[in-house]
Amino acid sequence: MNQHVHELKRQIERILHWEPSSHWRLRDFVHLSELVLSQTNHELNVEDLQAFWQLSEVPSKAFLDTLTHFIDYEGWDDFCHRNQVSAMVPVRPDAFHVRSWEIPARWIIIICWLSVMVSIVVAILLIGHR
Repeated sequence: MNQHVHELKRQIERILHWEPSSHWRLRDFVHLSELVLSQTNHELNVEDLQAFWQLSEVPSKAFLDTLTHFIDYEGWDDFCHRNQVSAMVPVRPDAFHVRSWEIPARWIIIICWLSVMVSIVVAILLIGHR
């Protein structure tokens, strides 16, 4: 749950585009409370917000539900489900590298020369036709 709480804070901070939360003052928490109220129609106590950010105290699941509604999730359970944190599993370096069909460089050179030659022939024919 601690990783989810950290991720929730990170997403809210990213959406707000404010200074780092370590520099937030009481007025910032008041402003956040007002934003949450206007967005979700649920009021969060300013002191609870401050304790949540500064001390990682979680007042209730309803508090978390309101914060997750603020960033467009259906609730805390939806947030946790969609932001699952799992252990990193090492993969082979070439696991995601799909071999693509490559045209050899000599064919590209031949095609370019042929297109130049065809262009010259077409230009000579057009000029000669006039």
